[in-house]
This record gives sequence, C-alpha cells and structure tokens, in this order.
Amino acid sequence: MNRVNRSIFIFGLYSILMGIVLLFVPNIVLPIVGLPISNEPWIRLLGFVLICSSYYYLRSALKGNVDFARYTIHTRFSAPLVVIYLITTGKADWHFLSFGLIDGLGGLWTWLEMKKEERLTKENN
Repeated sequence: MNRVNRSIFIFGLYSILMGIVLLFVPNIVLPIVGLPISNEPWIRLLGFVLICSSYYYLRSALKGNVDFARYTIHTRFSAPLVVIYLITTGKADWHFLSFGLIDGLGGLWTWLEMKKEERLTKENN
C-alpha cells in the first residue's frame, strides 16, 4: 500500500470508529461536542451512514484506487469551511470545529502524499 492509500485507509479507520461510536454509544461523544445526551434515532442513523462511507475508504485504499483518493480531497477540504459556516451562523457550537479540522487535515495529508507520489513518478521516468 503506497502512502496515498495509507492516508485514505487511516482516515477510513478513524471514520469507521466514529461511526461505530455514533451507532452504538452516541452519548459518549455528544457531550464532548456540546450536544445534550439524546436517544433520538438520527444520531445512530448518522453513525450507520458514516460506517458505510468508511467501507468505501477502506476498500478503495486496499485496492489502490487513486481516483477515489483524489475525490476525497475535495470533500475533506470543504469540511472545515462548512463547519466554520455553521459555527459563525450560530447553527453549531464551536466544539464541532475539531471534526472539520480532522477532515481538512486528513485531506491535506492525502493531497501532500499525492504530490510526493507525482514527484517521485516524474523523477523515475
């Protein structure tokens, strides 16, 4: 597994862990991000959706799908912007910033690894 796919795989592991927490024990993480403890089904459904998307990350990384890695950069770079928008408009608490930052930094890591791979490929040709 090259470094690009390793970054996707590790992000997939983080994502699946968060999905499992939200699906099975959401009240562990809700207070951390300033949300009240809840038994509403939406948080568990969100956990399931996160697990499903994590599956794509993990399988794509194992298959070496560079196109998938490239596409994830776009969405992960937008995550901090969306979170900042939600915070500045009062629709989310500042605690949510950590999620946006993790996504953004994960996207940056993948992007940097792609640039390294491209540079190495050019040097070897």
